[in-house]
Amino acid sequence: MISRTDKTRISTGGQTIVFFMMLLFILVFVVIWIFDLHKSIYIKSVSRNAGDSSALMAARWEGITLNLIGDLNILHAIALSATNTAAETAITNMQARLCYVGPMIAFMASQQAAKNNGIYPNPDFDTLLNEHVHQVRYDYPAQTNPDGTPLFPEPYPDCWNEYANMLELVAKDGVVAGPDNARLYTDYTGGHPLIMIDFYNAVAGRSWCWFHNHAPTLLANYQNFFPCWWPALPEPPHEIYMNSEIYGLGLNKSITELSSLADENTLNAIATERQLQGELNSTGMTQTAVWYTYGAPWTTWDVMADPSFPITGTLKPQYNYAGADAAVRVIAKAARLMPSGKGNYPSNTVTWTAAAKPFGYLADDQRPNSFDIVLPAYRAVRLFPVDASSAPSGGAYNLEWRRHVENHLSTYMEQGPQSGSCPYCNILVAWEDPQLRQSGIDWLSTNSWQCTIVGGPGGIRGGGSPRGH
Repeated sequence: MISRTDKTRISTGGQTIVFFMMLLFILVFVVIWIFDLHKSIYIKSVSRNAGDSSALMAARWEGITLNLIGDLNILHAIALSATNTAAETAITNMQARLCYVGPMIAFMASQQAAKNNGIYPNPDFDTLLNEHVHQVRYDYPAQTNPDGTPLFPEPYPDCWNEYANMLELVAKDGVVAGPDNARLYTDYTGGHPLIMIDFYNAVAGRSWCWFHNHAPTLLANYQNFFPCWWPALPEPPHEIYMNSEIYGLGLNKSITELSSLADENTLNAIATERQLQGELNSTGMTQTAVWYTYGAPWTTWDVMADPSFPITGTLKPQYNYAGADAAVRVIAKAARLMPSGKGNYPSNTVTWTAAAKPFGYLADDQRPNSFDIVLPAYRAVRLFPVDASSAPSGGAYNLEWRRHVENHLSTYMEQGPQSGSCPYCNILVAWEDPQLRQSGIDWLSTNSWQCTIVGGPGGIRGGGSPRGH
């Protein structure tokens, strides 16, 4: 017969076991949660190192290529001075190829830098690049204007085939860091709202101040889609092709006398510093020839000089130039041990963007592009906020955004908004709601005074900018 005391002991022992099991379950839960948290932090750290080193490596090769083209400009002048026609032709051909080979080496080197930091190839990046290889190899040579002239004229013989081969080589090795400031020849350009990701973000987030600052009449003027209210999407600007789509240098060819681009004393001083053999004289300065010069992207770096931009300090005069830069996007996944409510084991996606550019100077505080002609002046590379780079606001390797622009917008312009798996398409469906647009108008009527752009540095690199890293 079991006494009351024994029953109490059994009951207490059972409660202890239940309590211990509950405590053990909680401890296991906490340990798994901490493991997942630390793994996500680790993957973010690895992604950051990979992205930063990839951008720096690409920018370094951009600087090397610009210096080589600058050296060849001076050697071209020396060849003209010596009336060496064969050397002149060889130098010009080499410069044309460097405008593609140099950026492609930058692309390859940036991938290796990211891989060295523990990031693996991204299959989606590989697919996108392979699709572009096909486009370069087969579509670029085949497309023509109505008059039969090539739509994409080659900058030098067999360029598109060689360019496709270099892109294919990168794709075969695996793309780790997507070139986020790539400018494909077929990309849309211009300020059309439908190709501005900020428009979609403003609609999705009810960020009415964006409309106040950037499109003040759009909320009131827009009429529901049918017939299509929007202006036509801009055509890609067909131009003289001489810069790579990926990490392009933004250069031009100028057919003129060298004396109109730089002075003889400066060129001789640089030739001596660079140990370029030969003599530059008035003959080389006054003959008309092809020179590689800085193009439209090489302006002052206005965004960095803007007081509202979140940086500390003042931009030095010798570094106040936009132009060649490298922006990259790294995407990594951290598998979780903690199951979701559906019983599967999802992963956390970490995206890191970074930008870097070559810096240099000619003499003291002279910018490298103080003269129109490209001269060897680049000495270092530095990271800087992505928002100050040449990367489009959506990012060239933001795959979901690129698919929307390339594949969905043309259908939208013909058939109107359609919901689906594309989040940007769903935002366009929401945009059709007149009540949503009216709510923005009503809010701005009393709160537009809040729509000020406030600068100020943040606590990490990139400051308060949403894409500062």
